[in-house]
Amino acid sequence: MKPRNPQDAATRPTEAAALAGDAHVHRGAEASYVHVLCPRCGADDARFRYRLDVSSIVSCRACGLCYVEPRVSSVDLQRKLQQWAEQDVVDDERLRSAFEPGALEYYARFLAWMTRYARGPGRRLLDIGCSTGAFLSVARKAGWQAQGVEIGRASATYARDVLGLDVQHGTLYEVDAPPASCDGVAMIEVIEHLEHPRLALDCVRRLLKPDGVLLVTTPNFDSLYRRLFGSRWWVINCEDEHIVLFNLATLVGMLDDAGFEVVFRHIRGVDVMGLLREARRGRLREIPALAPSGAAVRGYYEARSAKARVKALLGSFGILRLTRSLFRALDHSYAWRASPTHAWGEQLVVVARRRPDIT
Repeated sequence: MKPRNPQDAATRPTEAAALAGDAHVHRGAEASYVHVLCPRCGADDARFRYRLDVSSIVSCRACGLCYVEPRVSSVDLQRKLQQWAEQDVVDDERLRSAFEPGALEYYARFLAWMTRYARGPGRRLLDIGCSTGAFLSVARKAGWQAQGVEIGRASATYARDVLGLDVQHGTLYEVDAPPASCDGVAMIEVIEHLEHPRLALDCVRRLLKPDGVLLVTTPNFDSLYRRLFGSRWWVINCEDEHIVLFNLATLVGMLDDAGFEVVFRHIRGVDVMGLLREARRGRLREIPALAPSGAAVRGYYEARSAKARVKALLGSFGILRLTRSLFRALDHSYAWRASPTHAWGEQLVVVARRRPDIT
């Protein structure tokens, strides 16, 4: 089947279609799964990459985008994402880690990159999938008029009632913001969860002012960890949540398709958490009550605890700052285009400007 033209509105999913769900192809133990076309170009010609618990990771032969096929149904996906989002509040360690100095430092860096390329006097920011509001807190402190939308009800309530932030419970398609009202939009670790990422980008574009900027961060399919460990990469293991997987080329390409001009790109991160999860993988397999998805979540929390212990140990020896400097040097190596490890970092960070010539 030939790929559909991503610029042809007649071939793109409408918002109503995105919310209506898909035809079921089979039912697993906990969810229904559906056959999907390429989320970028609509082609139905994909190459097998990795076998997962129920589904597979495939890559589109036409545009190169990787995605989960078959994919959990729309209803089950929303349910799973809401359950995952609630953990941002229910789990004390996860809530605390979102506001620790290191995390806020990265958010401040993201905001600085957005601010560098924002034009005009306005300072209105929308954070899509804002969780408990850590990035919004940084933006508000920096003088932005910050607004968020979050699918997890408990997370939205925490951000609104505890932190006093302007956060709406809902999805991007339900956000309370008029067209062309935002100077900046942030999608931090969100786009990989979306059934129709191109549809979401079209919606974001309508919310942005002419020359408004969009920040997107997402796991990098070309990362060193994925190259070394393949399907054991924790991002792939979350097959019901991480359903679209980008490298730099496919992310930039989809943004270009949607009428954005990429003005900044950066690849960062050594997957310390992933390496710690891999070290604990054998012990997690010994827990029979854990399904594969449960093991992935359990591994996430155990690795975070192990990371905290490692940081404390390095701090006690006075070499934590040196270790962080080494990791930042690796970040520069991943981002430097002349480097042999270019694009092998764990996270893609892109700032794109809305092209005013696209209607």
